[in-house]
Amino acid sequence: MKKSLDKDRLAGLIILIFAFTLGSIYAYILLFASVETQLLVMKITSLFVVETFFLVVAWIGITLLFSPPEAKIREIEKRLEEEYNKLREQGYPFPW
Repeated sequence: MKKSLDKDRLAGLIILIFAFTLGSIYAYILLFASVETQLLVMKITSLFVVETFFLVVAWIGITLLFSPPEAKIREIEKRLEEEYNKLREQGYPFPW
């Protein structure tokens, strides 16, 4: 009987091989390449890390900027609860 990998396991295997390959190339460049190449790789790496951090901070800021205030959320919850009670009184079967 032949066993085949499902899609998730195959994707996991590909990602694992990709990560090990790139990690090995990165380590090789940092350890054995010329000094100029090593500095360039370190600059690119640090730029990526710092920019990723600022992207996360910006994402948090945008989320806080566009989220409704707490009072608005309570009002929406109250209206939804009223609508739910009306539908329940009319006999709609809810599974929860």
